[in-house]
Amino acid sequence: MKVIADSHALIWFTQGSPQLSARASEALREAEATDGIAVSVATLVDLWYVTHTTERVSTRELSELRGLLMASSAVHLYPVDVDVVDAYTRISREVLRDPWDRFIVVTALILRAPLVTRDGAIQNSGLVQTVW
Repeated sequence: MKVIADSHALIWFTQGSPQLSARASEALREAEATDGIAVSVATLVDLWYVTHTTERVSTRELSELRGLLMASSAVHLYPVDVDVVDAYTRISREVLRDPWDRFIVVTALILRAPLVTRDGAIQNSGLVQTVW
């Protein structure tokens, strides 16, 4: 089963962090062993943004994570293309305000895959199936 992973899920999965729920970890492990983990290219930008605006993730950790993602045959990067932009503009800002969340949700919609996320706004939007 292919899944989409949000930024925090990727960080916690690669770190083996207990902050990742058992269901999320299981979904990512299953995807890693089968159809792969989809990652929006926008997620890489989101990770960069997090390292430069908070202290939750260091630049070194981001560099290591990016290296792991690029080296993994189980990770499939998905571009922000015209279809993504068109779908992005159709989501109401009242439903989902965060631009990074919108990119991730749209990627999940286009791929028709569940999104591994703890994000309450995404879960409450009802736009995509979420796993946590």
